[in-house]
Amino acid sequence: MTEDPYRSVCGWGRAGPSAGERPFCETFGLFRLAVIAQQIYHRYHHKQTRNPAFRNLWSAVDHLEHPCRSTIRRASGG
Repeated sequence: MTEDPYRSVCGWGRAGPSAGERPFCETFGLFRLAVIAQQIYHRYHHKQTRNPAFRNLWSAVDHLEHPCRSTIRRASGG
């Protein structure tokens, strides 16, 4: 059995988040990943690391931004 991702990201126990809290957890989790990717790319861009695997990491930030905005829009009723 796989673990519910909302429980691991937001730290809830067996009950998990309510339906109203899930959009927050989803957005928070994606935003957290986007920030990590952005920090790594920033280091690559400023030549603090030279690993070519990080060259296009900025696109991961863009790809993570879209679902964050969509979830926020859905949760706010817009």
